Amino acid sequence: MPVDKWGLPFLYPSKPSGFFWEQLDDITKDSHFNPEGITSSGGGSFTVHFSGPTSPDIFSDPAFANTNSIGGCGMDFAATVKRGYIYKPNDPRDVELKMILNFQNGFSSDGFSISGNTGKHSGSGCCSGFDYMLNIQPGSNPSTFRFRKEMWHVDYITDPVTGEDWTHPSVNFKLEGHGNVGLCYVRYNKKDGAIGTGHNTNDSVIIEAWFNPDPDNNPLNWIMLKRTEDKGGWGSSGDKCGGDKDQIGTWAGPKYRIKSNASSANITFKHLSLREIDPTLSFTDNPDNPPPPDQPGTSTELQGIFEFRNDINNVRDTSQCAGAGAGGGGGSGNTTFYDEAATNDKELSDSSTFQHRTGVLEGCDNSSSVMFGKKLIQLDVPLKKVGSPSASPTVGAKILDSTGATVYTSPTTFDPSTFTTSFVYKTFDFSGNTHTFITGDYVGVFWTGTSSTDYVKCGYTDADEVLNTTYYNYESGTFDPKSREFGCRMWQ
Repeated sequence: MPVDKWGLPFLYPSKPSGFFWEQLDDITKDSHFNPEGITSSGGGSFTVHFSGPTSPDIFSDPAFANTNSIGGCGMDFAATVKRGYIYKPNDPRDVELKMILNFQNGFSSDGFSISGNTGKHSGSGCCSGFDYMLNIQPGSNPSTFRFRKEMWHVDYITDPVTGEDWTHPSVNFKLEGHGNVGLCYVRYNKKDGAIGTGHNTNDSVIIEAWFNPDPDNNPLNWIMLKRTEDKGGWGSSGDKCGGDKDQIGTWAGPKYRIKSNASSANITFKHLSLREIDPTLSFTDNPDNPPPPDQPGTSTELQGIFEFRNDINNVRDTSQCAGAGAGGGGGSGNTTFYDEAATNDKELSDSSTFQHRTGVLEGCDNSSSVMFGKKLIQLDVPLKKVGSPSASPTVGAKILDSTGATVYTSPTTFDPSTFTTSFVYKTFDFSGNTHTFITGDYVGVFWTGTSSTDYVKCGYTDADEVLNTTYYNYESGTFDPKSREFGCRMWQ
């Protein structure tokens, strides 16, 4: 298993001859690091005191600390997409930014962020301030997370798919005062992920949040908390910088930020690294990721675990673990295998006004379906409310078999009274699901409220374009097929 100098694993293979930085033991002497806020350093750790906006930065090129992106605050998005970088052709683009840190105090209501591929954030309206951010609230219990895009400085937009302040069962505690934990920000392009969307790029951008609850005792135990993909629809002001209104930031950049606006807070960092990755590779493809020397009693186990991990993470056209024939998988890594936008809405209410419609689903018709052989790990559904539905019953999601029996129920539910009157994607966790779709299976969203004036709506599209799947309304306990598609994203 490839690891860094501290024994922390590589989550993705390195880009051959790509940038790889590991902090010096005394980071104040490290030219790749801006030591803003540092109060102590040495022995491989350092402490930062955050007093108002404080931002220690990592630079792939130390010279960038005294310059800016091409165009500076007037950076042109369309030109930058075409060029592919904001400073120099060797700027890193696809990266793992990994750290072991201890949130000590002072984060009662202030957040902490990790962000990347950015330039200077100078003054109002600065276009070089574009970046993708992972925000954490260390002082909440449990701690919460969100993905944000800064279209320009200062214009923050929360990811419309994953939304505000999501949590994860692996972080069921307050990070502040907990001791050392591991955080990793991963960002990479997905080729042709936005093709056909009318943007000035065909590629999408994927952002992932990874976590290790106890890196001191189990340095290999990294969990992906959540992934999101920017394929458009995230933001509306990119035209200010000469790009699409919802500009997808596919370019490379030399600056990565670690920031908090806390007025008086301290974080001790134990390890910090930035590595350029290539998620299209396997670890055995890349000579920059040599296997470790054999260790009696452990080498076979490590190899097996590692190969499994790699195929979970990588975006592939076909899974390297797939066998032949039915049930062989055919997976393509943790990515969407079904993605339909909502161009219309459908009411959910167990009332005669809406035909006692309590569910909207998509069904797997046969072995040629895009659903067949896939193991669902996440379902994103656009939801909104009409009127004022009560907090109970909640909205849920599940997988059914061909008889209508429940195969798996997502542990995620949503209070419909908190919904807005416009669609917002809500994420249902299916990470505990072990069932792969077979012919006749369904997956969908359900709500059993009975009001005809205060109810929930989910999304669908009038197009009937996903071959070998069928949309269904679940009405009075019966599956009613329609010529349309369920507006949702299914992830494997």
